[in-house]
Amino acid sequence: MASAVEQPLRVTEVRPGTADFQPVLQLAARVLAQDRALTAAITSARSAVESHVLGAFDGGRCAGFLRYLIQVIGAEEGRPPVLRQGRALTEGYVEAFGVDPLLRRRGIGSVLQQHAIQRCRAAGCYQMRSRSPVTSTENYALKLAAGYVLQPSTENDSYYFLLRL
Repeated sequence: MASAVEQPLRVTEVRPGTADFQPVLQLAARVLAQDRALTAAITSARSAVESHVLGAFDGGRCAGFLRYLIQVIGAEEGRPPVLRQGRALTEGYVEAFGVDPLLRRRGIGSVLQQHAIQRCRAAGCYQMRSRSPVTSTENYALKLAAGYVLQPSTENDSYYFLLRL
C-alpha cells in the first residue's frame, strides 16, 4: 500500500555536493533511471544555459525531482534568436522529471511543475517546454491540466509540450 505524503511538501533547489542532492539522485537512479539526466553537463556553443534541479521532500524522503534549463529558444537547434524589445526570448526546458511511483497521483508532480513555472516566469522566460515519450500518459494528464499545448515530435515517438508564460 502506498504511504501518504506528509504535509507540507518542501520543494527546494538542490545542487551536487549538498545534503539534499543525494536523495534526489538516489530516487532518480533507483526508481526512474534518470540519474544521468540530473548530472549530465549541459553546454551550448551558441548561448548560455542555466541548469536547475528541484527536489520535492516529504519529511526527509525525496518524493520527486525536476531538472529544468533556462536557454535561448531555438539555440540548441542552431536557430537565430527571436528578439523582443531587443532581447532574445528564453524558455524553461524540462530536462528530467519524476515522482516516486509509490507517491504518484498526490499532486507532487504538479507542485514541482508549478515551482519551475514560477521560477522561469521570475527569470523572464517567454515559455516552458518539455518532451515526453508516447508512453508517459500520466505526465500528459498533468501537463494538459496545467494548460500546456502539445505538438507531436517529427523525430521520435514523443510529444512536445509548450506553455506560454
